[in-house]
Amino acid sequence: MIGNALLDDETDQTGMIDYAWDHAVISDRLYQEVKSKCNFSQEHPSDDCNRALNDYFDVYKIIDMYSLYSPTCLNSNFSSTRRLHVIQGIAPQLFSKVDGWHRRPTGYDPCASDYTEVYMNRAEVQEALHANVTNISYPWTHCSDNITFWSDSPASILPIIKKLITGGLRVWVYSGDTDGRIPVTATRYTLRKLGLNTIEEWSPWYTNNKQVGGWTIEYDGLMFVTVRGAGHQVPTFKPHQALQLVRHFLANKKLPSTPF
Repeated sequence: MIGNALLDDETDQTGMIDYAWDHAVISDRLYQEVKSKCNFSQEHPSDDCNRALNDYFDVYKIIDMYSLYSPTCLNSNFSSTRRLHVIQGIAPQLFSKVDGWHRRPTGYDPCASDYTEVYMNRAEVQEALHANVTNISYPWTHCSDNITFWSDSPASILPIIKKLITGGLRVWVYSGDTDGRIPVTATRYTLRKLGLNTIEEWSPWYTNNKQVGGWTIEYDGLMFVTVRGAGHQVPTFKPHQALQLVRHFLANKKLPSTPF
């Protein structure tokens, strides 16, 4: 099972832009500018592309990329203006430049990740965890900028997915549909690249009280599931539906296709 899956640089990045435009996050003008200036199949963007992307990233300084319809953190003790910086050598190349992308799936409390960062930097907490025994000179963060030196990240893991399917392993990919970071749009583009035959077309699945939990499409060897109203980390936003998803995967059963 892979949730809100970063799978392929080209389609993940294309899908982010298309999703932002389709969800009224960016203007028609900016959308067309990015589409005309950026080639996401290339590793290094042009200056014109970078300028257009900077305008795109500006939007996510005021709303949460990881859950479009959740509030932002307003606690002045924690929240700060996000800086933009380029992180080289990590997929996807272009879209890793939003500071805080690794720590913004915020769920019901948009300040949760900020609380965690403060907590993990408390001396008594680190002592209890036997952490930071070398007394590093910088504070603990959810993801260090030292990933700048990670240069072995592949542009696509679709060959691995194909290998798993060929080996007879069941593969489910699921996606919260309010996530702008690795949106459902991007994942649909990516799965299309696999060229798998469709076994059962796009159809709803149901959760408790006769509610639609999301949608599924079954391919030959892979099931794609969306979770309605969930952001980047599905269990944070829709814990009941997430548990239902895991249980059905482990039991090798399809999600309910009729209300119950």
